[in-house]
Amino acid sequence: MPLIKVHKRGAIGRSIDIARFSEYGELYQALAHMFGIEGQLEERQTKGWTCLYQDDEGDFLLLGDGPWEEFVISIKSIQIMSPQEVDQKFLQKLGGGLASRL
Repeated sequence: MPLIKVHKRGAIGRSIDIARFSEYGELYQALAHMFGIEGQLEERQTKGWTCLYQDDEGDFLLLGDGPWEEFVISIKSIQIMSPQEVDQKFLQKLGGGLASRL
């Protein structure tokens, strides 16, 4: 399994070997340590940082939303984003349709 790129605004991109992990909790812990954001990257956290991953179809999904086994074979990259960045990314993906109604 190739190394997976991990991106976070304001930090140098890094790579991680997903095969080292057996579940999402281990991955979250390693990502938090990698970027020095321990305690700010818990699953489903509403404040702090959010982890999204891009799958083999180019879609962005929340890290932890599907079975681990499917995640491991479909992941292409990980992005660690602030809640504002997540909102902006999904508004752009909707093509402004939702944004124009807000």
